[in-house]
Amino acid sequence: MKRWRAAASLAAAAALVLCGCGGTGGGGGSGDAKGELLVWVDNTRMPAAQQYEKAHPDVKMRIVTIPPDAGYVPTKISLANRTKSGWPDVAFLANPAEAATLASQKFGYAAPLDDLVPKSVRDGFTPGSLDTCTFGGKTYCLRNDIAPTVLWYDATLMKRYGYQVPKTWAEYRQTGLKAAEEHPGTIVGAVNGKYGAGIYFGSSGCPTRDTLSLTEVHIDLGGPDCTRVADLLQPLARKKAVTTVVPIDPGFAKFGKGDKILMLPAPAWFGDFMFGPAFKVPKGRIAAAPMPTWPGENKPFAGQVGGGAFLVSAHAGGRTEQAADLVRWMTTDVNLQAKQPTYPAFTAAAKKWGEAKSKDPYYASDPMPALTAAANALRPGFGAVRFEADWQSSFNDTVVKAVDSGGDLRSSLGSWQDKLEAAAKTSGYTVG
Repeated sequence: MKRWRAAASLAAAAALVLCGCGGTGGGGGSGDAKGELLVWVDNTRMPAAQQYEKAHPDVKMRIVTIPPDAGYVPTKISLANRTKSGWPDVAFLANPAEAATLASQKFGYAAPLDDLVPKSVRDGFTPGSLDTCTFGGKTYCLRNDIAPTVLWYDATLMKRYGYQVPKTWAEYRQTGLKAAEEHPGTIVGAVNGKYGAGIYFGSSGCPTRDTLSLTEVHIDLGGPDCTRVADLLQPLARKKAVTTVVPIDPGFAKFGKGDKILMLPAPAWFGDFMFGPAFKVPKGRIAAAPMPTWPGENKPFAGQVGGGAFLVSAHAGGRTEQAADLVRWMTTDVNLQAKQPTYPAFTAAAKKWGEAKSKDPYYASDPMPALTAAANALRPGFGAVRFEADWQSSFNDTVVKAVDSGGDLRSSLGSWQDKLEAAAKTSGYTVG
């Protein structure tokens, strides 16, 4: 099925990294050879890198476009490690979890930024946004953008059905079951890969990937922060109120075209890039609310699905300060970040970015209050891990499989725990 392909491609990419094999594109020789600053960015970041180059004629630069494919950068760095050349001085990660691989002792690529980027600058990032860059108290990357989750909902359908936007997960479950009964085929969520693990389990604080250091990770799916998620999803799964179709799968559009998406807990970028372009939901209908509050807590927490990060190479040598300055500018320049397509990680830039979003006629109401609240309520403990691909595929092999088969979700957590522990140990972690 299509929804399994993303995890399969991630696993394949991870395999390339482990074996150190792959193609030869994407970067060429080392910046050392010509004394130039070698920069790897995706197409979206290319204009900004070129803008920096134009504003700094004294800095000799070579900017290379790389694909955003999972595993691409680690694979190329692995090749550079083998040949002892070709390392980029700056690299953009479309998947920030790969920072855990590139900062590891085995790769030795990412340089700690604590002495290169002032604390006053790092403190300007959204609270918790640099957690995925931090290992053992050292910061190895700066986030370009983040993907906090909110409760997206169809305001038109809510009004038509006479429902209220839920403020707690208990209310969310009640509304979902009611919608499934009164309006068959209606969904209130998607459970698959990172769109289930990162949104539901991530927002609940279930320790599926809590990084204690580059070599230690905490995994414990037996606690209440995990079982409450299984209990929430169990009745919704039985009534088909949540789907296991991946939201980025073209097949998911049937829900939008058929007026079947009542609610969808999803990352911030879904507002611009999924509901209209992919799901075909007309303008003036979609709105955002904070994530519902979990039992026993007095405020909502957001999960995370997406975002990007910049790294500075430990091999940059005399270009290290230039590389750090570029990374700092790319992630913190307010005017630059205000024009980027996704939610900036730097707080001042996010505020400026939100001014246009607040006036966007696509939305039924201003989404920025919910997006801002979510960005400032990232659930702690969701770390970058070297077993990202297995984290997603093992979730599908256990929890999603139980959803599809009508099985017991609580029981599936034990199997997920076993697979996560095995993946973590294979990746060189001690599991606690």
